[in-house]
Amino acid sequence: MAGPRAAPHDRDVTCECLRVSIKKVNISNVELDEPLDEAGFRHVATSVGLRLGAERIGAGVYQAEADVAIWPYHYHHGIEEWLYVIAGAPVLREPAGERILTPGDLVCFPSGPVGAHTLKGPGRFVIFATGQHVEPYMSVYPDSDKVSGPEGILLRSSAVGYWHGEGTAGPSEPVEIVREPRTSPAQPAVNALALRDQAAKVGPLLGADRLDGTVMDVDPGEGSQPYHYVHGREEWLLVLAGAPTVRHPQGEDHLDAGDLVCFPEGPAGAHRLLNRGGSVVRALFLSTTGLPANVCYPDTERWLIRNGLGPDLNF
Repeated sequence: MAGPRAAPHDRDVTCECLRVSIKKVNISNVELDEPLDEAGFRHVATSVGLRLGAERIGAGVYQAEADVAIWPYHYHHGIEEWLYVIAGAPVLREPAGERILTPGDLVCFPSGPVGAHTLKGPGRFVIFATGQHVEPYMSVYPDSDKVSGPEGILLRSSAVGYWHGEGTAGPSEPVEIVREPRTSPAQPAVNALALRDQAAKVGPLLGADRLDGTVMDVDPGEGSQPYHYVHGREEWLLVLAGAPTVRHPQGEDHLDAGDLVCFPEGPAGAHRLLNRGGSVVRALFLSTTGLPANVCYPDTERWLIRNGLGPDLNF
């Protein structure tokens, strides 16, 4: 989100805060301790959302073998996922077919049939997801014609009408199951390492709805937007290149390329990224979407209020 410029008394340049470690995970070298090897699907992974203190966004880091799918082809209702390729050349299967991805690629799998996907190796990647903890959701597996939700997995051929078996009027009419189209256009891919804009909004480029993101370059001696926190959104930071410093309520921490950090909503998630090194820092800022989303800038005691689709309020 855009905000007011930093005030002259901004403390970032000569911060004397205590150095207290922030929760972080490096997606390039984190230990993968959750293996799956079942029915021809195989991968090793680790979940990172909970260890970062996240509540609205989940994430997992995966290592996939060549020519082996990590899980069945599927899509979700009520969940949006983003894929970021860390290394290798993973193969994405989607309704448009298969394609090879490269390190730095970002792809969104939106809610619904157009977001159907599975992945093969070789490669290492991270998948972000939102919606799985805060609203009803359903997963659909087109290859086996099954669906799953919080209560388990069912065959879609088991579908019945709402009133089936509820009254005394006899059986209801058969239910016609609407399947997803066999093909649809490929989901857009954006390479976060190759973007030329210094602050590129990638959510609209990816066709995303429930998550948004900005790939930002921070020049030596500069910082990201002013120190702030947000009510109504959870924000994450992934360092793509460089070695920045992150300012947070407990002090400051040095970060390296591959480090992933979660900033929860509210004052505990206050943050600003600073570049005190000699080379450009590139970072991906990821966040949930929706309104209201009200931003506080503690250094200037100013607020940016976004409670609806009308003009933003600054005070």
